[in-house]
Amino acid sequence: MGCCVSARIKRSVKAATVVGLVGIAATFAARPFVDFGDGDLPLDPNPPAYADYESGRPPPMTAALSDSELEDRARRPVERQVRVASGDTLVDVLVRSGVDAADATQAIEAMRAVFNPRSLKAGQRVTVTFDRSPHGFGQGDFQQVSLAADPIRQVGARRGGDGGFDGVETQRQVSRHLAHYTGQIRSSLFESAQAAGVPAPVILSMIKALSYDVDFQRDIQSGDGFEVMFEGYYDTKGKLARSGEMLFAAITLSGTPIAMYRFETDGGTVEYFNEKGESIKKALLKTPVDGARITSGFGMRNHPILGFTRMHKGIDFGVPAGTPIQAAGDGVIEMAGFNGAYGNYVRIRHGNGFGTAYAHMSRIGQGIQRGRRVAQGQIIGFVGSTGRSTGPHLHYEILKGTAQLNPLSVKMPTSTKLAGREMDRFKLAKRETETLLAKIPPAGRLALNGPLKPGALTN
Repeated sequence: MGCCVSARIKRSVKAATVVGLVGIAATFAARPFVDFGDGDLPLDPNPPAYADYESGRPPPMTAALSDSELEDRARRPVERQVRVASGDTLVDVLVRSGVDAADATQAIEAMRAVFNPRSLKAGQRVTVTFDRSPHGFGQGDFQQVSLAADPIRQVGARRGGDGGFDGVETQRQVSRHLAHYTGQIRSSLFESAQAAGVPAPVILSMIKALSYDVDFQRDIQSGDGFEVMFEGYYDTKGKLARSGEMLFAAITLSGTPIAMYRFETDGGTVEYFNEKGESIKKALLKTPVDGARITSGFGMRNHPILGFTRMHKGIDFGVPAGTPIQAAGDGVIEMAGFNGAYGNYVRIRHGNGFGTAYAHMSRIGQGIQRGRRVAQGQIIGFVGSTGRSTGPHLHYEILKGTAQLNPLSVKMPTSTKLAGREMDRFKLAKRETETLLAKIPPAGRLALNGPLKPGALTN
């Protein structure tokens, strides 16, 4: 009996000991961990007045602001930076920022003197300024709206003393230069020219102008060269604020140069001409989509869906779905709609008996319908995979009458050829351009005081 009592007591003591130890452990686990720092450093005998016990560390110390600094902060206006979303109007942006609709309308009306609100683009940043609230929170009255109309001009509307709004415009101080760049093509013309320092808008102008004669997917090889001269507007620190007109561009393909010169005709049209005074603009573009690669050429082939050999009467360009398709030349729409195996299809009649056709579109462009006149480069639809198609691509045909021709072998005539006095003026302008190219070293600039005029450099 005594042994049983003694065993019970021992078990009770053991259980009490375990419960006590667990309780002590839980107490320590619940307490925040305090970082005592390096063991080699003495402990701070004066802990901070406040510590963030969630982290166990004191907050970072900041210098106290003086009374004048506090007053200055209290007087500063409240500025809100708003990014323009797709489909936004300027009224939408202002109202979303907290501007009263009536004030927003007045400010935009005043702003029309310096800026067309319809020119607002998605992605632009708009700065909306308010007074400080007298209550210490929120914002006071709306005072100003401003945005960058272009890299040089800042435009907006500011509230005047009478409570109304006035349009305001400020401009960066810039000077006009001619810039000259040369380089070798390593991967693509765009990447190589950009690496050499040519601004993107000028590169795109080069590509657009050269695209009548150059197939950028197949003609260019590593080691080919390029040269370009353009206007640039530079700020007081020598930084390019905005690029202007491209005056000259050239590309050398396997040792053969292709050069073009900017020239204004007697009719006031500005075009690019080759060394012979022939417009580089052809009746038809060589490729009606950007970034295209040929996935199927013109001629006999094994049809990927039908499974037997038949004539492929066009060429297929492999490009992502939704890529815009351009009209290869000026002309009149003969057909626009669904056309059996072609899917969504557009056919255009051009001059001299030529026509072009575009098939498998995801959708046809807005306003593109039979009888409508279109201009070269106008968007007529978007790449898709409608009709008898295995995937997104553009099937492109060139027709002479009703017969399809190989688009890669068709030689299209130029749209303009200079003659007589106009040709004499072009030769003078060409000599001046070549003088400037020789005068300005590669990656160099020449300051201009006014517009270039024919004969200014040859006297």
